[in-house]
Amino acid sequence: MSLSPDQEYRWRIALELKMRKSQGDVFQDFFSTMMEEVHGSDFVRVRPFGQLGDKGCDGYLRGMGQVFQCYGALDGGNEDRVSYLIRKMGQDFATATEKIPEIMKEWHMVHNFIDGLPVKAVEKLEELQKADRSRKLGFISMPWFELQIFSLEPAKIERLLGPAATAKDFQNMQAAELRDLIAAIVSATDKSHPISDAIKPVPEDKLEFNKLPGHWRWLISNGCQISHHAAMYLNHHHDPLMGETIAQMFRDRYRYLKSENLPPANIMANLHEMIVGVGAVGVQRQVAAQALLAFLFESCDIFEDHPSKVN
Repeated sequence: MSLSPDQEYRWRIALELKMRKSQGDVFQDFFSTMMEEVHGSDFVRVRPFGQLGDKGCDGYLRGMGQVFQCYGALDGGNEDRVSYLIRKMGQDFATATEKIPEIMKEWHMVHNFIDGLPVKAVEKLEELQKADRSRKLGFISMPWFELQIFSLEPAKIERLLGPAATAKDFQNMQAAELRDLIAAIVSATDKSHPISDAIKPVPEDKLEFNKLPGHWRWLISNGCQISHHAAMYLNHHHDPLMGETIAQMFRDRYRYLKSENLPPANIMANLHEMIVGVGAVGVQRQVAAQALLAFLFESCDIFEDHPSKVN
């Protein structure tokens, strides 16, 4: 059964968010669960046993002799974790080569550096490969997860990533869900800052200019079809400043994230988390969040206007 474009885009977003927020043992567990869904009993989940350790192996695919080592870094990887990643690659490969040489035909470093690996990691892999020409070495990242997961039946994908809102859910957005969503955002955010910036209309080429990945562009462009619900709710809110309050919250958050030099996809993921929190999201909450995020993208200063449109 093939996936609809809407399902694939929503699950792609869910996968990115899950990988960004899964670290350590949680990331390894997600990888192992996914591999069990795809490969069944041919995949062997591995964990350390006391002093026996795991012998440099976090998972093993028997039919291909593939040994996997996992590293889930906080928030999808950042500059602070590069040195640890390089060191871990060297140590884990050396351990596996020494402890399980007979069963290891391939060695793969599974990671969640969503926005790309540092070149030092590529250099380290090439260094290890030159030292051992008898085995295939490689990286496994989000695109590989996508290929594996989207080969599954929708019911299995839902077990891994949670439900995906359908076109029917999208067409029947619940006003109560939007109300609860906005109330939760306001209650969880400090409202003491001043409101100073005027809301500006979004230029048509804003999505293109900000170089957002396809799944996030889809979320915003489709969300623009229902963003008027968010606009209407805020315009008729009993607090006449609620729309400007929400806009300022997200302006402040966007500017902070931009000051951290985060890539556009990472910034969007953080803004999405600011709306829905962490974890699986119900279908009605997905639709309400999409409407609000599209409204904010259209109406306030999250992400950049094209230079020719700024003034």
